[in-house]
Amino acid sequence: MLDLHAVSSGGGTSLTTIGTTLAGQDGQTVAGLPIADNAVLVGWGGLTTIADTIAELQLFSQDQLDPANTEDFTLGAAGVEGIRHVFDYLPFKSGSRVLSMKQNTAGANNIGYYLDYYPQNPPRAPQQHEIFGAGNSNWYGSVTFGGALTAITWGSQAFAPTKILPAGVYSIQGCWVAGLTNYGLVRFQHADFGAFLPGIPVIDQTKAAARATVVLDPIFQRQGYQFSHLSEILKKPCEPTFKVGAQSTGLVIQAAAITADTPIVTLNLVKVG
Repeated sequence: MLDLHAVSSGGGTSLTTIGTTLAGQDGQTVAGLPIADNAVLVGWGGLTTIADTIAELQLFSQDQLDPANTEDFTLGAAGVEGIRHVFDYLPFKSGSRVLSMKQNTAGANNIGYYLDYYPQNPPRAPQQHEIFGAGNSNWYGSVTFGGALTAITWGSQAFAPTKILPAGVYSIQGCWVAGLTNYGLVRFQHADFGAFLPGIPVIDQTKAAARATVVLDPIFQRQGYQFSHLSEILKKPCEPTFKVGAQSTGLVIQAAAITADTPIVTLNLVKVG
């Protein structure tokens, strides 16, 4: 099962630690520490505004091959990216993981995130499907958050379609997100996920400004199928799987962004039982 947590800072035009646990009940006890000892960090990254692009992004961990030099990406003063995702495979052993960012312009608010994989199964094990391979079992539907997010703070919206879904077991293949000024994070909460909050970084491809940043990583290009893509990349089932009852889905969508956006999240679900 995947688990997404985030940190924030006021930013800076020199390399600055992103060290404050994201507001809004992020779920991590200490910034940069996973919620259980058997975590494997499979992805991390950072995001800022389109107008204040990333010059450098760095991850430090005592568990790295070379902690003295860290894992460091310099995008440069001419870089146009406001979000960068990095795939990794870093089993947790000892200390916290520390993210830092240098920004090109104003050094405004930024967000960093950690995407961990946990090998044990929650009450309902995640699934894995080929991308576009579900076959007449998909459900697509949009959910608009009931109000604007508070900047750099998790917000929540219950997934409650006007017409209740047919009862059964569903997997989340991914989502499309609109209504973002810049970029964001989306994750999901359900009793079947236990303490884990599987999530992904997202961009708003409906807006020219976001498209102009040329974010080419496949996790941003596989819109609607991000969890399926992660399953293929990691060779492990990553699609969060949950049960829908007769009266309620029990699913909550959480989102975070740099600015006070009102996200529109279109889910791609596949019925598996």
